[in-house]
Amino acid sequence: MYKETEQKHKEKQTYKDDEIDISVVFDRISSGIKRIIHNISFIISVIIKRSVTITLFVIVGLGLGYGAYKVTKPYYTSSMTLILSDIRNKFVENQLNSLTEMVSEDNYEAIAQSLDIEVEEAKQIKKMEFTNLDQDRISEDSVLIGSPFKIELMLYDNKLFEVMEPALVDYLESNRYFSKQKRIRQRQVESLIGKYKNEIASIDSVKTSVVSPRGPVNGFVYGEPIDPTNLYRESVSMYQQQVQLEAELDRLDNIEIVNGFTPRLNPTGPNLYKFLAIAGFLAFLIGVKVALNLEARKRRRFDF
Repeated sequence: MYKETEQKHKEKQTYKDDEIDISVVFDRISSGIKRIIHNISFIISVIIKRSVTITLFVIVGLGLGYGAYKVTKPYYTSSMTLILSDIRNKFVENQLNSLTEMVSEDNYEAIAQSLDIEVEEAKQIKKMEFTNLDQDRISEDSVLIGSPFKIELMLYDNKLFEVMEPALVDYLESNRYFSKQKRIRQRQVESLIGKYKNEIASIDSVKTSVVSPRGPVNGFVYGEPIDPTNLYRESVSMYQQQVQLEAELDRLDNIEIVNGFTPRLNPTGPNLYKFLAIAGFLAFLIGVKVALNLEARKRRRFDF
């Protein structure tokens, strides 16, 4: 009986301790909220009281922001879309990553050498970014091949976009692997075109003999009857294949431009309102800090 009574007493004591702990937590939370509200009220009152001082800081900040805007060099942004010819996009990404690093490091000599442009032209490049347009359409473990990608370029000279377009394409085409594959395919296509030309010339020679025979003709070649219609049909078929191969020869580039850089007349940046907003906000914070310090000094003086 005694043990049961002692156990109940312990349970009641534990319950009371829990109640005390919870009340202490709530008291601390309440006092913390009151302290925050008091500080906010104090800051607002100081801002109102020292509004002239803070306004002067904001005006000076806006002036500095406008000055920074005027001395910042304007730049122009444009993008071009390229498509690959059955090549893994990762290969092109590696090349463009190298070029992007050169731009971020302001390595103008290396940029000029890679793009075959002047060093002064390389200095006009502010920033370069690129993205695969179909990257989000494939799974993570898949390989992206022959997908279009976009290159975004920021230049200080808007006339340089015309130069940068072929320079970037030539830079990507200069890849040793790409160049080798292109030369192999070019030799194959040129060989086939030469073969078709010889075959067409032979058929044309036979057609001439049939249409305008010289000497006695019995209408047979190697024991087979000659059908001029078949000769014309075969000649036309070979010529069509020759034309297709010649068109393919023109499309042997591993990189093709879908949309080139758009000429820009108006600069993309800097943005005046952005400069003013950032400068004004920072000046406001500095002004509030100075006002709080002045108010604190004033109270310490009165306390003494």
